[in-house]
Amino acid sequence: MFSRRLLSSVVLTCGAVLVSLSGCNIIVPVSYVLEGPGQIEAEFDLRDVVTVVFVDDRKSTFPRTSLRAIVGQAITEQIVAEEALGPSKMINARDTLALARQLESATSRVSIERIGLEAGAQQIIYVTLEGFALTLDGHTPRPTSICKVKVLDLSTGTRVYPDARAPTGREVQTQLREVDTDAFKTFARRRKVEDELAHETGIAVAKLFHKHERVNLGEHLGHR
Repeated sequence: MFSRRLLSSVVLTCGAVLVSLSGCNIIVPVSYVLEGPGQIEAEFDLRDVVTVVFVDDRKSTFPRTSLRAIVGQAITEQIVAEEALGPSKMINARDTLALARQLESATSRVSIERIGLEAGAQQIIYVTLEGFALTLDGHTPRPTSICKVKVLDLSTGTRVYPDARAPTGREVQTQLREVDTDAFKTFARRRKVEDELAHETGIAVAKLFHKHERVNLGEHLGHR
């Protein structure tokens, strides 16, 4: 169960002028209706320095620890694919998780800054998981995740993203389109959906750092 209400409908906002589509609970910008999806600029431009993604799950929200690596690797690969940073500037997220396990013990945690420095990074994309579930009501398939994102500059020892208006980080919510109930019938199928949700969570986080297409109105609605 999540500690907060998760997305139950898609809400899109852009500018001050909004319109409501009749017969549904979706708010969309006038510009979207008139001009189509368009593109969204990156919220933050990463410094062109050695960077690592670290996915933290201190609340043990993930059903499997391997999902942390899937999220981290998806973020890393997407940032490189979209040329937000070059491949030589991105440290392998899986290797960093392994390094963190070596540095930590059952009774002693190390700081995120130390993990980044030990990995050889100058910048950290720090992701903390807040919620991860395949269903919101206990029976209807609706895979959803919530995480918080920060960017830390190790050369100055400061957080550079987001600003002080979001002290706990930039919240990113991800929800897969409706999944057939058959996907929940076996352990193997549930694991596959978990992997997909983890991967899409990483893709959603990476979009904060590169220009991307605005989501289509029906993308998260209805069956595939």
